[in-house]
Order: sequence, then structure tokens, then C-alpha cells
Amino acid sequence: MIQPDQWREILHETILYGMLFKAIALDAESLNQDQLKMSYRPVMDTISIWAERKHHEYRSQFGRMGGKIHVQKTTDGFLYLVLVTVKGRQEECIYNVEHLKAECQVRLNNYLYDAKQKAK
Repeated sequence: MIQPDQWREILHETILYGMLFKAIALDAESLNQDQLKMSYRPVMDTISIWAERKHHEYRSQFGRMGGKIHVQKTTDGFLYLVLVTVKGRQEECIYNVEHLKAECQVRLNNYLYDAKQKAK
């Protein structure tokens, strides 16, 4: 059974993984001009694909809960504003950009740790 405010957690994860896969894709793109692209580009692509899949999984789950994201934007470089409709109600969620970045780093570190453990 879905809790009444569980949509907030799902939305939060959707935002995090969306930011993460876009950031990794940008970093990977910048490697195209670098001599390291042969070494690191495949790793970056794999991580970006993983993050994009997670983003789509959470976004689909949010949609199945009756949610729709209308606006996502940084308001002043410090705050990230998201406007959504959930089961007919319009909601506004505001996040701290630095916290989102830190949480993205945690997700990435966990992914890399899990991959390392599986490789053993």
C-alpha cells in the first residue's frame, strides 16, 4: 500500500537521478576533447545509462501514482523549484541545490561501491 506522502520520496529520487545522469553525460561529453576518452568514456557512459534508467523507473512510478511534473528549474542558483500535479492537486516542492548535488554524489558512490563488490 502506498503511503499518502510517498509520492514526495519518489519525486525526490526522480529529480536526483535526472540530475545525476545529465551531469555524468556532460562530464563524459567533455572527455571527448581529452586524451583520456579511450579510458574513461565507456565507464562514464555505463554510469550515465544506469542513472538514466533509475530516473525513468522513478518517473514512471511517479506517473503511476497519479503524478505529473510540470516545471523543474533553479530559481537563484541555490534553490531548485519543482511544480507537480499529484492526483489532481498542484504541489510545489523546493529543494536546496547543494543538498541535491551531495545526494547525487551519494547515489554515485553507492553505485560504484556495489559495482566494486560485484567484481570481487
